[in-house]
Amino acid sequence: MQKLAERFIGKDVMINTVASGTYDGILKEIVDNAVVLEKDGKETIVNLDYVIRLREYPKNKHGKRKSLITD
Repeated sequence: MQKLAERFIGKDVMINTVASGTYDGILKEIVDNAVVLEKDGKETIVNLDYVIRLREYPKNKHGKRKSLITD
């Protein structure tokens, strides 16, 4: 998962975890099997062992984040 996550460095991403948690923000770096996300000036660290889905945050036609995400 670490190699795959490296593709998203610098992008706005959405991460789903095993515990049904959802995290989003700009992926800043990957260190020791964990990712560092930044959102609104605050950093969040997520362990890649518990990540089940990692994707780029969906955008609308104007390039802004979609307010409603259906999957």
